[in-house]
Amino acid sequence: MDAWAPDVHLVGDTYYLYYSAVRAVAFDGHNLAAVGVATSTTMDIGTWKDLGSTGVKSDDSSEYNAIDPNLFIEDGRSYMIFGSYVDGIFQVAMENPPATATPNTYAKLAYEPAGNHADEGPNMFKHGDYNYLFFSNGVCCSFDTSKPAAGQEYKIKVCRSKAGVMDFRDADGKLCTEGGGTIVLGSHDDVYGPGGQGVYDDPTHGPIDHEFSS
Repeated sequence: MDAWAPDVHLVGDTYYLYYSAVRAVAFDGHNLAAVGVATSTTMDIGTWKDLGSTGVKSDDSSEYNAIDPNLFIEDGRSYMIFGSYVDGIFQVAMENPPATATPNTYAKLAYEPAGNHADEGPNMFKHGDYNYLFFSNGVCCSFDTSKPAAGQEYKIKVCRSKAGVMDFRDADGKLCTEGGGTIVLGSHDDVYGPGGQGVYDDPTHGPIDHEFSS
């Protein structure tokens, strides 16, 4: 079992560490996987208690891929944003405390209809009256042996929706579930295939995007 893509949030007086737990990897997106969670009140080494699966899981028959978790909290309610390839990026409501997914509350937020449906690594961020959905799009791996055609490599895209409404669109008004997404950052200069993004709301400078370059 491999674990990756950690996402840590302080909820009340407890830190929640969400992670992807993957037993078998297939780069077409069909993973035998689950989103797990561990908790700690200090984040010190040795204090984390693994609670196991959140209930978000996938196999070859699933419409989604249960990896790349991101907790989003709005108006006191918690949601898990997750997904990679397959049928796109999804959201599911979480119980209180946010260690377990609420059954029958799954909703699709984004989908790339072209090729192998390469959207993944979602990160939801609230700014003003909008919720912004950042995600990585394109080919991410094995660049040392085979580079994709120009423009098909990893890049960071974003769609947004009015808070409380699951109607994510890009700057041109195209739905994120229909392949929409405005490019925030692509390959340039010495940077190739940026992705794996996250947003930090700096109290002085405002929102700052951080990414890993493939």
